[in-house]
Amino acid sequence: MAALAEKLEPQPPVLEVTNLVKRFGAVEVLKDISVSMAAGEFLVLVGPSGCGKSTLLNCIAGLDTTSGGRIVIGGRDVTEVPPRDRDIAMVFQSYALYPTMTVAENIAFGMKVRNVPKPLQAEKVRDVSNLLQISHLLGRKPGALSGGQRQRVAMGRALVREPVLFLFDEPLSNLDAKLRVELRGEIKRLHERLGASIVYVTHDQIEAMTLGTRIVVLNQGLVQQIGTPEEVFDQPANLFVADFMGSPPMNLVPATLTLGPDGALLTLSDGNRLPLANPPATLASRHGTELVVGLRPEAFALAAGTEGVKVSPQLVESSGSDTFLTTELGGKVITARLPGRTRIAPRSELHLAVDTTHACFFDPATGKNLGRTAT
Repeated sequence: MAALAEKLEPQPPVLEVTNLVKRFGAVEVLKDISVSMAAGEFLVLVGPSGCGKSTLLNCIAGLDTTSGGRIVIGGRDVTEVPPRDRDIAMVFQSYALYPTMTVAENIAFGMKVRNVPKPLQAEKVRDVSNLLQISHLLGRKPGALSGGQRQRVAMGRALVREPVLFLFDEPLSNLDAKLRVELRGEIKRLHERLGASIVYVTHDQIEAMTLGTRIVVLNQGLVQQIGTPEEVFDQPANLFVADFMGSPPMNLVPATLTLGPDGALLTLSDGNRLPLANPPATLASRHGTELVVGLRPEAFALAAGTEGVKVSPQLVESSGSDTFLTTELGGKVITARLPGRTRIAPRSELHLAVDTTHACFFDPATGKNLGRTAT
């Protein structure tokens, strides 16, 4: 029983960032950041340019000193520890390969510096090059490689370290769209195969949603939400997260809520009305007040006849599998995701059915999520 209890005992976090503050002069770039990460997690830091995500990663790596707070990696306080002693490996956006060294020498360089025996160096280079499918490139120099191959080499150099924590700083941003998708899948498979603990910075919501086991959404140096991809997508904590996460993002439309014996009703400024079958209990005190209703683009469909809400198309874009309709609803420009090959005549009037079963409701003053339609 004692042995079983030991197995069931929760493992300490591999990374703990507590009340972290970072200032550059008088400018506070990170404001009281606290994040905890379990071993084997893929934690994605996402947000717009200038939100502080790369600065946070650099503080974890020790490349930037902190102005306050604490960083613990693998149970050890490393707040004041230099980068080389933090037991981390970092993959940079710019690859950071040595141009005069071969691929094999680049991968082995860190082991050579740490005086790892040569036979073990050769074994690890062979193993990681097989894993990343770059064995045929070991004799080449970085100048003879494509961007995707260089990034694989940079990943290989990190993998042979076998650190407590891997840090990825926008590693795919320099690659073309097709290669980004390919390497994104490769990174995900590596994580699942190795069970590595990874902190990954990106501004790309699709990367964040597809790679992360948990996502940290940042804006202006503050954590806006921490959650699984499903939680962040389905239940955004506030208007910023709702407007940022998703491609296209959630549509945010002002509406007045009416609660009556026949159910709940949302009245929009353009006269359109949306009935609510199961409004969240948190809206019980909001009768007659204005809310912001959040509707994902896939909540819309072409309606039969004059059912649903009446709109006038502004733009119709086909991506093959989807047709994106840009129109106006309740005084706001919205995007509806419709099936591919949907035919919509320009300057026509049409009606859209609106599925409110996954609608979110926000306080227009604070921006906070008030709840989600009960399903």
